[in-house]
Amino acid sequence: MKNSKARRDFLKQTLAGAASLSPLAAMLSSTQWLEAAGAGGEYKALVCVLLEGGADVCNMIAPIQNDAYRKYQAVRKHIALSKESLLNINEQYGFRGNMGAMQMLFNDKKLAVIANVGTLIEPVTAAEVRNGSKPVPFELFAHNTQRDQWMLGDATGSSSSGWAARAADRLFSAEETAARYAKINTADVNTLIFSGGREDPLQFADASVSSDTMRSYGFGPESGGSDLGNVYQDLYETKQTHGGKLMESFSKKRVKELNLPDTLAGLFDAGTVEPFDTGVHEVGKPLGTQLEIVATILKNKDNFHPKPARQIFFVVQHGWDTHDSDNEHQVGYLSDTLGTFQKTLDDLELTDQVTTFTVSDFGRSLTPNGVGTDHGWGSHAFVMGGAVKGGKIYGSMPSIEIDSPDAWYDRLVPTTSMESYLATLMQWMGADTEDLNAIFPNLKNFPKDIGYMA
Repeated sequence: MKNSKARRDFLKQTLAGAASLSPLAAMLSSTQWLEAAGAGGEYKALVCVLLEGGADVCNMIAPIQNDAYRKYQAVRKHIALSKESLLNINEQYGFRGNMGAMQMLFNDKKLAVIANVGTLIEPVTAAEVRNGSKPVPFELFAHNTQRDQWMLGDATGSSSSGWAARAADRLFSAEETAARYAKINTADVNTLIFSGGREDPLQFADASVSSDTMRSYGFGPESGGSDLGNVYQDLYETKQTHGGKLMESFSKKRVKELNLPDTLAGLFDAGTVEPFDTGVHEVGKPLGTQLEIVATILKNKDNFHPKPARQIFFVVQHGWDTHDSDNEHQVGYLSDTLGTFQKTLDDLELTDQVTTFTVSDFGRSLTPNGVGTDHGWGSHAFVMGGAVKGGKIYGSMPSIEIDSPDAWYDRLVPTTSMESYLATLMQWMGADTEDLNAIFPNLKNFPKDIGYMA
């Protein structure tokens, strides 16, 4: 869709916020533009996909060699995937049968697997966890706690801001003007990943908001002089010099929000991308809808003023908490949607400039609970893009078997730290060693680069 009406419709459907200033039905959320400090001229973006609920990766990647498969089958029992259905990715492992798009990306060296990654305080073996000789993250197996640790990039509990927020504050200075850094959330949830930074992320979600919605209620830099407009103009602009820091901060934040329609005027002039599949029976906003928004923003990235040098996007796929079911649908939909997204990036000639990666609360138990699987610890992650040294599994694949030496009470003990996984991505974005240690305060205990990015 390339006509102006389509662009206006897309803007109305995607720009939204979390403010509660009635009578507005929805408002634009806060944006931030942090100027780049040495980001370089090449645009780069990360797209973080949260598999919310804890993905059962043992039913995404399974062993195919005879002895290893028999052990897998024995521990997974009735939920074990048939050997014949697996899509080989190397001589030892295969993807689930409905992961054809991801298999193709793996074979094309645009997808890598990061094995058995998770939250850690320091390197630890299953034996050390069992005998209590090494510390482990607090509240293991709890959705909210483990997900928060992933968003904060710190399993010690010492950080009060998200790792992406720290990255933006660290790499980009408010005094520089050479380039801009944007944090963009397209999920239907708030996220800690962007929390605590100098500026809030730009929020894109479903709502009916257009460039003149604010003025129609008397808001904005030229409110038209209505009674309501005069009241709010006084509140938002005069109070910026208020002696109270809270009122001053609140007022400046609101003025920035109300000016946002003008800031983003013409953002989608390059048009939208082809629609993505929204799936069947999706919980919350479908992954396809979110990645379609991301793709459209990427298509129009040069219409940001000034042009961004780096961006981080956050999206969520719900429905991975599989206590009472297999995760077949989530797996297939993820694979198909990632395939569509990467094809769109290829068409936009952004293959090497955008890297997509998954995170999840945790993995699942090796043995089923009767129907599905319970909360676990270690999990596999997927990284996709032209800058990824794909077609390989990075790290140590665990033994999936009864009484696995790599497990603690039927839960895999991670062998790759969350910090090593994320720091490798941030190095690709331009962070140096000093930056990495500031962004990930616990990184000192782990390798800074596990080698999967070019």
